[in-house]
Amino acid sequence: METKALDKPRTSWPTMFDTGWMDKFFNAPLVDEFFNFGKVMNVPAVNVSETDKEFKLNIAAPGLEKKDFKVEAIDDMLTISAEHEREEKEEKNGRFNRREYNYSSWTRSFTLPENCDAGKIDAEYKNGELKIAIPKLEVKEPKKVKNISVN
Repeated sequence: METKALDKPRTSWPTMFDTGWMDKFFNAPLVDEFFNFGKVMNVPAVNVSETDKEFKLNIAAPGLEKKDFKVEAIDDMLTISAEHEREEKEEKNGRFNRREYNYSSWTRSFTLPENCDAGKIDAEYKNGELKIAIPKLEVKEPKKVKNISVN
């Protein structure tokens, strides 16, 4: 399970906006050439963006259906997971001699920023992409202070 933060971390979780030692390790040519953890782990790609009103996560997850996803916000953690079991279908010309892909699952977790409204998180799955909108809390402008001189 990979955990990333949407803003500056309050704990020791790696951030989404920082390339740390873990990214460098898993993206090293030696590791990719011999072990290729990125493909073995089968973790979908995620784009994170931010506007004045919300954070947006776009997750590439083709071949799934809405019912395959589970999105949970618990305390300050957003966890997105999917499980999909493919139907057993025989080939037209016979049977399978070997079948290696009939079930897939993955989980991604993100630390939610302090300024988000976890109760209003919205998720939509369309055209192979899961879009999650995390609204920001409205920040109230501090009242302007007027200095009054004492005569």
